[in-house]
Amino acid sequence: MKIDDAEKFIPKEVYSLLKDKIEEFLPPQASAIKNGLFKGHNLLISAPTASGKTLIAEMAILNSVSANKKAIYIAPMRALISEKFEDFKREYPHIKSALSMGDYSENDSKLNSCDVLFASTEKIDSLLRQSNKYLVDVGCIIYDEIHLLTDVGRGPTLEFIISLNKRIFPHAQIVGLSATIGNAEDIADWLGADLIKSDFRPVNLIKKVYFEGELVNGKKEHINLVEDPLSDIMLYLIKNNKQALIFSQTKKSAIANAKLISKLIEPKLISRDRIALSEIANEVLNVLDRPTSQCEEVSQLIRSGVAFHHAGLINKQRHAIENGFRAGLIKYIVATPTLALGVNLPANTVVITSVYRYGNYGSEAVPKLEIEQMLGRAGRPKYDKEGMAIIIARNERDFALIEKKYIDGDIEPIVSKFNSESAIRTYTLALIDMGLYTNKQDIEAFFGTIFLSYFGIDISDKLEDAFDFLEEHEFIINENEKLSTTKTGKLINRLYLDPYTGVILISFITKTKGERGRVDPFSILHAVFCTEEFKFIPLSQSEFQKYEEESYGLKLYTDQNIVDYERFIAAIKMSHVISDWINEKSEKFIEEEYHVLPGEFYTILERLRWITYSMIELSRALGGKANEIGKLSTRIKYGIKEELLPLIAVPEIGRVRARKLFSVGIKTLAELKSTDVRRLSDLLGLKTAEKIYSYLHEKETENKLI
Repeated sequence: MKIDDAEKFIPKEVYSLLKDKIEEFLPPQASAIKNGLFKGHNLLISAPTASGKTLIAEMAILNSVSANKKAIYIAPMRALISEKFEDFKREYPHIKSALSMGDYSENDSKLNSCDVLFASTEKIDSLLRQSNKYLVDVGCIIYDEIHLLTDVGRGPTLEFIISLNKRIFPHAQIVGLSATIGNAEDIADWLGADLIKSDFRPVNLIKKVYFEGELVNGKKEHINLVEDPLSDIMLYLIKNNKQALIFSQTKKSAIANAKLISKLIEPKLISRDRIALSEIANEVLNVLDRPTSQCEEVSQLIRSGVAFHHAGLINKQRHAIENGFRAGLIKYIVATPTLALGVNLPANTVVITSVYRYGNYGSEAVPKLEIEQMLGRAGRPKYDKEGMAIIIARNERDFALIEKKYIDGDIEPIVSKFNSESAIRTYTLALIDMGLYTNKQDIEAFFGTIFLSYFGIDISDKLEDAFDFLEEHEFIINENEKLSTTKTGKLINRLYLDPYTGVILISFITKTKGERGRVDPFSILHAVFCTEEFKFIPLSQSEFQKYEEESYGLKLYTDQNIVDYERFIAAIKMSHVISDWINEKSEKFIEEEYHVLPGEFYTILERLRWITYSMIELSRALGGKANEIGKLSTRIKYGIKEELLPLIAVPEIGRVRARKLFSVGIKTLAELKSTDVRRLSDLLGLKTAEKIYSYLHEKETENKLI
């Protein structure tokens, strides 16, 4: 459909914004327009990657803003929502847009003035639970990656906010987006949306199975050069100058495969590329104060034109690798499946090295939905006429499975993951605290609207257990069949905690508030790592035995009667990890001592700061040792011993600079303030010294520091 032909469907204000950007709408976009996109109809868009779903969302947003209504764009991953925000802001700089991703210290007042809010699923959940005063006059809500309803971790939150938004904003247009929905009709029916289903791809995708030296797709293409399947494929791609994403199911296999590929590609690099790759490699190497073994490993691989990409890398490293790939300098990225759910990073070719992974019952075939997410990365709209996806079959059994399940089979249906005690008790408390429902019958009726209930699954017994749990622990009161939250219940909900976590933390605070003297930071950390938010802490058998033996001699205040025993023991390991961090051990030490990679470590730190912040708030409410927990929280943030706390309060001073100052006798703010700029410059550099000196002396009258 030409844009001129669509003018009659599009409001003038929106048309004026689109006419210079677009000549012709792609088929899914044209279908959305014809099916009421600009009339506020709810739509579910099920179409392949790069088929134009983002523009459909943008048009819905522009339509909402033109009607003086707020639009909300919700996506599950921070990297994805950040990318969508930056793209929209660049395309429509005159529209007030804001990005909000869930930082507990974030100032939400700015959200009042924005026309478009880009937010993570968790942030929207938090805003709705606390108060929806920042979300008024909502005309449109976009749910990106809506197939993640079936994800164990993210699904319940997404399901809850969709159901709640339908209740709070009944007239807001819903636009759901996904490349992979097996039962799209069910999702559309639940949303009350028209289904726009399309197989259109701007770049044709050719799926092939590699088996015994041949690429099979109806016909066979013989490429056999070496016996190893991945090496054979890579030599074929190198020969044809094809850039590729290679997916491996584990971090360990991703690294091993990247090393294998580096030996094949490195001799082919030209000198100009080697220089550019060296710059990227140095950037990735030096993101931390002291490079870890992983930093050195990925940096060395980048010099060869290949990189691995997984959750163990920190954000700056991932961004540098992604940008190097987009620039064509990094030829191959070997990634774990998480990349398929993140930023937009297409490649000419996608290679899947295995369709198996270890699950609860040993080796299991990966769902086709996930494989399709990976395959969808193949083909770059602006550069390729077709994209190629190759799945490796290492034996006849693999070949038969791949053809039946991944080539010819249907995508699995989206099923709800809401049927968990954690989700039900958490969102029951949220509904009561929001004041939307004041009796059990109304709450039961709300849960009758969630996607789980669409399939007739009864959760009444679990819901009754949730009511009993919340009453037993005095989070809610039931007076004459009218439900309300207690002060503690309100606080637990505002802090965005699972109520079970609230029970664990309250028990710890109650036990320790009467203790004379200080509570060991190790025991505070242990209580935090026992919470529901840290339920997955893997331990080897030898580690479990080691920390179990250690537990007998530790003074811990966490109630073993309310914490799973395995988590109780695993929390000891993590307490050691963070104890070493706050005693100024490096990321390199933590990686080598505990096998916790930097990316994983910083994810843990971020969550740890949230739970310790919550612990501080609960301690203040219950008369606990809030100051001690507050000091520990700051030490966790900066990775410092307690003696550096005074210095760390000054902007521009981090753990390295604070330790340098302390080591030369500058230990207090008064001593720092009395130090002249020249000496500070010798220690920290001129620019930093001037900033510190200016901060300390210009703030005197405000009494902020001394």
